[in-house]
Amino acid sequence: MTLCVGVNMRDIKINFVDFWPNFVKTDNYFFNLLSTKYNTIIDEQDPDVLFFSVDYAKRRERTRYRDHRCKKIFFTGENVRPNFDGPENLELDRYSIGKADAALTFDYSDDDRNYRFPLWAFYTNWFNVQYDENRDPAYLAPVENLINRAPQEKKFFCNFVFSNNSGKRISILNAINKYREVTCAGKLMNNTDYTIYGRGDQIHKINFIKNFKFTIAAENSKHDGYTTEKIIHPFSVGSIPIYWGSDRVVEEFNEKAFINANKLSLYELFETIINIDGDIDLYNEMVMQPVFLNNEIPSHVLPENVLQFIESVLC
Repeated sequence: MTLCVGVNMRDIKINFVDFWPNFVKTDNYFFNLLSTKYNTIIDEQDPDVLFFSVDYAKRRERTRYRDHRCKKIFFTGENVRPNFDGPENLELDRYSIGKADAALTFDYSDDDRNYRFPLWAFYTNWFNVQYDENRDPAYLAPVENLINRAPQEKKFFCNFVFSNNSGKRISILNAINKYREVTCAGKLMNNTDYTIYGRGDQIHKINFIKNFKFTIAAENSKHDGYTTEKIIHPFSVGSIPIYWGSDRVVEEFNEKAFINANKLSLYELFETIINIDGDIDLYNEMVMQPVFLNNEIPSHVLPENVLQFIESVLC
């Protein structure tokens, strides 16, 4: 089968392997993207394209297709590199990564087999799909919430919802706690009489953070381009992200709309929070700032451009 840019609607057969639990083959970004142009069919026996991800369980389902004609596209939500030229199965401590023809990853790369598609874009509701508690990700940030902003009354100060101690999460938390106590409602550093129910991709977390002026939005690790749902979740409900992670976050998101902890010492962060929290006009001005740099959604995450890349792989 040959698919090229500009072809008319026709069938395309796809399959997904080595993804995370609760991943729904017929309701995910790639299925919905392809369905805007093609009659998209899940075919586990003879797909035209195989999407696979970081294999935590090391089931290596992709090995069934090693000699199959399908194009193999790697997608990752983790801070890992694609395996283009290595062994069929690249075995790491925590997971196994298969060999790919193309990849959609966080990376800024000169390799034309890699397309920059960060996880925050995967968590955005480009196709107006319904919320599904059992799908991961369940909550998808409405594009409208990221484009049209307005000040919203917030009852509480700042929240911290994490399950593991990675990166600079604890040091950022401790710095802000010196000013006012941060509400910690995840498993990590919990200081409430409850823990947020469910997975971090579900509406329970979103309904919690929407009540806070600030949300600590710190990645697991720092790597150029590694920008996840951590920043898009608070943006989607009008809470100001206190972001730590990729230094290149400012190439996609408007630095006037969030607190960039990458550029601040812990003392400077402490001072910045005091200033913004104590000045309602300054706070509202920040909340009204466009989410995206130059008030434009980055072109590389627009669905039509991602689709064009996938089509180019299949040509």
